[in-house]
Amino acid sequence: MTVSPHVDTRISLAGAWTLTDADGAVLGDCAIPGDVHSALLALDRIPDPMVGRNEALVQWVGEAAWEISRHFDVAPGAAAERWAVLELEFVDTFAEVMLNGTVVAQLESSFIRHRIDVTGQLVEGANELRIRFAPAGAEATARAARQPFPIPWSVSNNKVPDLNMIRKAQCHGGWDWGPCLMVTGIYAEPVLHLYEEARIESVQIRQRHAADGSVKAIAEVELVAPAPASVPVEFSLDGKIVKSKVAVAAGTTRVFLELDVGMPELWWPAGHGAQPLHEAVVSIPGDSVTRKIGFRTLEVVTEKDAAGASMIFRVNGIDIFAKGANWIPADALPSKITEGRIRALLSAAVEANMNMIRVWGGGFYEFDAFYDLCDELGLLVWQDMMFSCSQYPSTPEFLEQVDAELRYQIKRLSSRPSIALWCGDNEVVGSLTWYELSRNNRDRYLVNYDRLNRIIDRAVVETDPDRRFWPSSPCNGDLDYGDAWHDDGSGDMHFWDVWHSNKNFEHYYTVKPRFCSEFGFQSFPSMTGIRAFAEPDDWNATAPVMEFHQRDPAGNSRIIDTMARYFRVPSGFEQFVFLSQLQQALAIETAVRYWRSLKPHSMGALYWQLNDVWPAVSWSSIDHTLAWKTLHYHAKRFFAPVALAARIEAGMLTVRAVNDRHAEVRLGLRIRTLDLAGSLLGERITEARLPPDRAVDVVAIEAPKSDDRFYVIDALADGLADPTLQVTVFPDLPKRLDLPTARVSLSEIGAGRFKLETDAPAFYVRAEAPAFPGHFDDTSFLLLPGEPRTITFKPEAGVAMPSASDIAIHHLGATYR
Repeated sequence: MTVSPHVDTRISLAGAWTLTDADGAVLGDCAIPGDVHSALLALDRIPDPMVGRNEALVQWVGEAAWEISRHFDVAPGAAAERWAVLELEFVDTFAEVMLNGTVVAQLESSFIRHRIDVTGQLVEGANELRIRFAPAGAEATARAARQPFPIPWSVSNNKVPDLNMIRKAQCHGGWDWGPCLMVTGIYAEPVLHLYEEARIESVQIRQRHAADGSVKAIAEVELVAPAPASVPVEFSLDGKIVKSKVAVAAGTTRVFLELDVGMPELWWPAGHGAQPLHEAVVSIPGDSVTRKIGFRTLEVVTEKDAAGASMIFRVNGIDIFAKGANWIPADALPSKITEGRIRALLSAAVEANMNMIRVWGGGFYEFDAFYDLCDELGLLVWQDMMFSCSQYPSTPEFLEQVDAELRYQIKRLSSRPSIALWCGDNEVVGSLTWYELSRNNRDRYLVNYDRLNRIIDRAVVETDPDRRFWPSSPCNGDLDYGDAWHDDGSGDMHFWDVWHSNKNFEHYYTVKPRFCSEFGFQSFPSMTGIRAFAEPDDWNATAPVMEFHQRDPAGNSRIIDTMARYFRVPSGFEQFVFLSQLQQALAIETAVRYWRSLKPHSMGALYWQLNDVWPAVSWSSIDHTLAWKTLHYHAKRFFAPVALAARIEAGMLTVRAVNDRHAEVRLGLRIRTLDLAGSLLGERITEARLPPDRAVDVVAIEAPKSDDRFYVIDALADGLADPTLQVTVFPDLPKRLDLPTARVSLSEIGAGRFKLETDAPAFYVRAEAPAFPGHFDDTSFLLLPGEPRTITFKPEAGVAMPSASDIAIHHLGATYR
């Protein structure tokens, strides 16, 4: 075949498309990649669904049919003797695709990349592409009616029934932290490819590590061709190249190419080493695929022991305590999910000393930008498959669709160093006990579940045999359908008793999970976040607008009840918001410090959740405006490589120290007993040596129940003072202590740098710059007379630095005075 080398073989179809309603009325532009809701919002056709109770006013959008269209040109001769393929990825969800008036595809999954042969429909000159979207909810209901037996769906989360019938983000129908916005659109760049004799369908780079540190890289390549041909294939990595001439058949041909990499620098999770990435390129005439490779070994160790079985992520031979959070989609409107927003969230995770993110199974397989950043930043990814909190069909048609989805997504993502584990689902095993249908006929629904789970297992084993498949989260292990919400002996655990059962924070001490992949506590967003959706008249915890942005029916009452348990009643709404965030931080801190102190018995803590999809009262540590809640500041300390765990039990204050470093740490410890005015009542100084990757007992002192004192623990790590290691312990509930009236002053000592001082002990001093997107390097700490603290503000890109007058200061004693 002779092909001109000057032809543009990749035609982007991104940009402004024309949006038309079901009646054929042209409404205006619709940006693609993007969604219909965002287009209507930009056209002033709907109110902002994030504000007030507007979500209820835009439900009709998801219930309607829509069409988007655009024209594009193909240069004369450009398509001659070429194979024209239209690539549509992340199409949400049911879409009829028409090129020049001919239907070329009917699409019905948002989780599959669609490559459509349009060779016979493409013309030189002007072409018209139309895509008609049908309402997903109506199709879900229709499919449910065709099932051989009823399949329970997530009635406690979804406002749209039967979303488990379709391959769309389950949270688009509403969740207990997010709105019901049944968005539709195309969220990845549409592309028209003009291929030569073949195209690259997938590239997976596998690694083989020898005992001497040398590595081989193996490119497994799938080529697809319309007819038999001889195709040259090239694989390059770090300046090394291997080539092969491949005889391809019509359809799919697999090719393996191998390179000796030598002894490369290894890729490590954040906090454990660097993240070197190497560019691997596979190319054929007219097509190429690039992958960023990080060389590392990773295994998930689940060995039997006296307690049950371990669950440890071992990277490059080192056992890693997984520290992190659960990730939900970065916004309810896909158009708002930008690389910049993803970077802000994931960078904040790393700044808070996290090394793992769990991509939760009720959203979607994330954008490339997400995984690119995880590779770059050193964030391991626990990747759920997209099934959550429902039962799912096991009909041949559904399983065939799921199998294609899984094999595509696994091939797409498996080359990435960040991908640590494939998990079959979120809480689908557990949901067998939630619904009357499955409780009354457990055998039927267990078999139904097993059919789906085996399809997922097989897809992982056959497509990515080097990675561990974990059946479900939570799960005690392979083929174990036990209660992983309360059985802490093996596997991963979801521990929700403190929140959902309204138990005290100290209840976290009753479990010793091997790996806790979900636990959480709610708080209100920042005042910046609240201003984004509520007017001042609505600034009340039980105001209708405030309750509208709380999707857990008992959420606000639990927050208030917990507050009354631990703290005095705040004097105003802003103080209430501050306390809600403080108690959230203390709840999660209680769990994490204790579970880390059990290392190596416990080896993972991923709290629920990192981020929000809209402005809401939720479990997030970063709100929808990207403001750090108090929890995120505490996470930076309780996830630090060296940390302390202190608690009072039976009249004794015990301190354990945790070391995640790969080398021994010399620890110097000072425990002060102070009265409420800050005067020294007693002091204990000790030293300890912390073995690598271990937690050890350091000291215990008498600490009887009292309302007139508190304890301050400071530490030196390898001779260096670090104020973020400081821990404050109260010998009774904070509300029972008559805290002093503290006058906290703040002065500017440089651009974005501020000094905090006080005349009396001030607890959990929280600086906030409400009108300035960004965060401080540290806040929510103890401030003592004569011990000033310096903080630095880190603005988002393009944001000016605040001055001292722009900073609001909160602390515990000021909440009721």
